[in-house]
Amino acid sequence: MLLFRIRKHYHLLYVLVTLNIIFFLIVYHRLILIKPVPFSSVDLSIQSFIQNSYNEQNDQYLSSSSRCYIPRFDPWDSTVAKSIHIKSVYRCPTNKQNLINVINNTQLYINQTVNQTSFSNSITHCVYLKIGRNPEEKYFRDWSYTLSDPILIVNGQTEPIVDTDFVVARCYNDTTKYFNQGTFCGYKCPSKAETNSSSKKSISLNKYSGLLYEYVHPLFRLKKPPLSRSQWHSKPENTWLSNLLPSPSPSSSSSSSNRSPPPSVVMVILDAVSDLQARRALPQTLSYLRSQGLYVFQRHTIVGDGTFANIVPMLFGQKATSFQNPNTNDSRYEFIRTETRVDSKTKKRYQVKKIIHYPGPFDNYPFIVKNFSRLNYTTYFSEEWRDSAFYNLKNGFRQVPTDYYLRPYWLALYETMSYSRYPGNSNPRPCYLNKLLHHLSLNWLEQFLSIHHKTLDYPTFGIMKMNEMSHDYLERLFWIDYDLKSFFENLVQKNLLNNTILIFCGDHGHRQHRIRLTRIGGFEVKLPFYSMLFPKSFDKQFPQAMKNLRDNEKMLTSWWDVYETLANILKMVEQPSIFDPLLVDWKPTTSGISLFHPIPERNCSAAGIPEKYCPCSRSTPLDTALPVIKELTLASINHINNVKLKLHAHLCLPLELKTIIRAEVEKVSITKKVDNQTTNFTHSYTVLFEVSPSGGIFETRLLHHEKTEKIEVNSDILRINLYGETSACIQDKYELRSFCYCISYHQKLKGELSTALMTQSTSNITILNSTITIKN
Repeated sequence: MLLFRIRKHYHLLYVLVTLNIIFFLIVYHRLILIKPVPFSSVDLSIQSFIQNSYNEQNDQYLSSSSRCYIPRFDPWDSTVAKSIHIKSVYRCPTNKQNLINVINNTQLYINQTVNQTSFSNSITHCVYLKIGRNPEEKYFRDWSYTLSDPILIVNGQTEPIVDTDFVVARCYNDTTKYFNQGTFCGYKCPSKAETNSSSKKSISLNKYSGLLYEYVHPLFRLKKPPLSRSQWHSKPENTWLSNLLPSPSPSSSSSSSNRSPPPSVVMVILDAVSDLQARRALPQTLSYLRSQGLYVFQRHTIVGDGTFANIVPMLFGQKATSFQNPNTNDSRYEFIRTETRVDSKTKKRYQVKKIIHYPGPFDNYPFIVKNFSRLNYTTYFSEEWRDSAFYNLKNGFRQVPTDYYLRPYWLALYETMSYSRYPGNSNPRPCYLNKLLHHLSLNWLEQFLSIHHKTLDYPTFGIMKMNEMSHDYLERLFWIDYDLKSFFENLVQKNLLNNTILIFCGDHGHRQHRIRLTRIGGFEVKLPFYSMLFPKSFDKQFPQAMKNLRDNEKMLTSWWDVYETLANILKMVEQPSIFDPLLVDWKPTTSGISLFHPIPERNCSAAGIPEKYCPCSRSTPLDTALPVIKELTLASINHINNVKLKLHAHLCLPLELKTIIRAEVEKVSITKKVDNQTTNFTHSYTVLFEVSPSGGIFETRLLHHEKTEKIEVNSDILRINLYGETSACIQDKYELRSFCYCISYHQKLKGELSTALMTQSTSNITILNSTITIKN
């Protein structure tokens, strides 16, 4: 009887395991062997459907212009409010204090009080290492840094450090670290094998042995000493200085001393912050800045997808696509990559070597900050993330582009013990020792402005971009409202914004948050926050230009206009005898218009905004269950599989429709040349859908031709959720990463799932055996 029961239990278990395996094979067979539908124009009889379903909306719009309608949305509309969950501010540990402080901007000082209270006087010695860029790095120069030999901090304080911008300080509780028989020797200490066994041993050079404290410090020393009046006039390149002040004479010195240099420019950029999100999350900051005269441009629009595609037009005046061309003329940017492929007949794997040409650095492109540098501006650039706008698509600069360039500082910071290690961006514990990361960005910019406020000889051009508190987590921006308000209050109270043009903005709206699935989110991603604050003297000096700025707040603007505004300011500096934004010899070089000048009513095309990013819309929501919407969606998926990924089918799995999330239709009048024929499209569809097996969520726009009843698929299909490592097999094809779901990744995932199932089955058998044993 007992034997029969055991066999019965085993029989039941084997049946369950067999069913699991069959289910597993069916699911993955379906994932791998998806049959793509042949791509073609979709011939649909939809005229009657459009006539019956399309209704004009009664939304309020940001403008009554006939050229561009943008709905006016409530930042806390119920459709988005339910998706925003604000968590408590993350609190960094308060029991951790800075053991090393910077004094006089150039000296390191050991705080013995902290040594006593936090380290129980266990610190035996501290050293510092100079941080630099690696001149021998042929390609990824902005991805690496160098460290000097350790230098001992003697008597608790260093001499002024003037030959580096950044140092990493390290403190130990081991008297043998960097010492040999009581003598400091740094990296030149003999190894254990070299030391006499009877003598005091030197320990390993592993930096963590005995390490109790490690912190990176920037040293904001004044790099350009103040110029005397005679030096001003002896330098012919200082055109604005020589024009600004008359020749030295007793009678002119008093009057000239009241004159100011050209305006400084400070840009504070928050990654992935839309106009609506700024109004949601930064009410205190905006309220304060508005009290100071802030201009907010309500219809400011992106010109590309993501940071890179918008920063490049803003600071270089060029399209980002021109920066992504592989550099085939320089062997330094040529790499060989091995790919594994499968023979279609034999199914055998084989490897091929593929030559990859990466784009070169930014150095040969017209970075507008360098134009200000040539006019004696002191320049500054800081962006906290390692994987950021200037670096992940173009690999940064070979030569340092600004006077104060914090890239090496941030690279070193993420590798010290004061940072909570995390493999990617948006650390769940975004602290450096005892401060949230955004405090560091704000502090260093304030220090830069402070040391240069003491001398008015050189105006400044500073760019500070923050990512950690806004990019991946929309809700984190709420954490820093008070801090940003306090930061700007500090600058104003200390007169650090006197004679300064402040640009405070986002770069694009949030692309991956849940609100992106809503209609409002679809608009929001296209409308980044953009604002400007000017010296109070500008209202009297340039009344017409400032009136134009106020009028332009309600006009359709883009990053091309921001670039032209910076170019307009540059012309003012180059022509100091005129020094009026409306009178200097400024001519636009892009589709933008300086915001000092009147901007007419215009559509997206005239503003240089690509069709797919245009926010001008009077669209009507549609029922996603309508058959026509499914057909439109399948046409887009076919385009991805059979056009975009056609040459990469050996690397990427074909995609299949999983669900349709949202759909809209809008009456339009868009003339395009298709198949060598000019076609007037009368309706535009926007569809948001999810695919399998990748889980990618895409937004596509399709144009309808009324007479022929055909749909034209727009090749610009946007992915709005993260793809991570799922496209690692096609890393060199940036434009395809969002579409490709790698076969290799899928097989790896399949193997991991199979292992998990087998583990679970083994666990079930063990539990069953235990049960049987207990019954016995």
